[in-house]
Amino acid sequence: MLTLSSALARELECELAVVYVDSAASVSAAAPTVTRVLPHAGASWLPLRPADAEQGSRSHAARLRELIERLAGRHALRWSLRVLRGSLAEAPTLLAGESTLLFLATASAPGPPVARHAAPSRRQPLVALASDDGGPGPQSLAAAKRLARALGGVLQSWPPGSATSHGPRVAASVRPDVLVMTRHAFAPCAPAMLPYPVLLVG
Repeated sequence: MLTLSSALARELECELAVVYVDSAASVSAAAPTVTRVLPHAGASWLPLRPADAEQGSRSHAARLRELIERLAGRHALRWSLRVLRGSLAEAPTLLAGESTLLFLATASAPGPPVARHAAPSRRQPLVALASDDGGPGPQSLAAAKRLARALGGVLQSWPPGSATSHGPRVAASVRPDVLVMTRHAFAPCAPAMLPYPVLLVG
């Protein structure tokens, strides 16, 4: 996700503004006395306290800050990081009006594990542009083109074979590296369902 967002920030010559979404559900889960955690193999089950969840969140945010600092320093990017309590599904609404471009990190794609000795893919990054019957809007198309250029990748309408075509045709089985779509078309449940990052436009 940081690779995608930093590449677009360099292309647009703008600040890399990162928001870490601190899960409100995780803190709530620590409140009931019945919640238990297993610190490590062979250990005894211990109560999960709200303070433990808060500490875990702070640790994740600190590691994210270190990653951003290294990446931004390497590319001379202006950057910022803030923590937002809520859920990933709420992020587009909570951050509405702050930016016309919003990346969302999503769950990893399900599937068989990759063998350790498998050679890394040499294909160009695939930027998928969500298209409906009316085709993508001009803002989404422009953002997708800039992102594809920043990544040295290819642009493809999504799903493959849709009426509006941009770029070379790819197989339907190919998994995009990022999906670009208009913000108003984004469903609140999508972060838990899409197996790839999403760039919301508008």
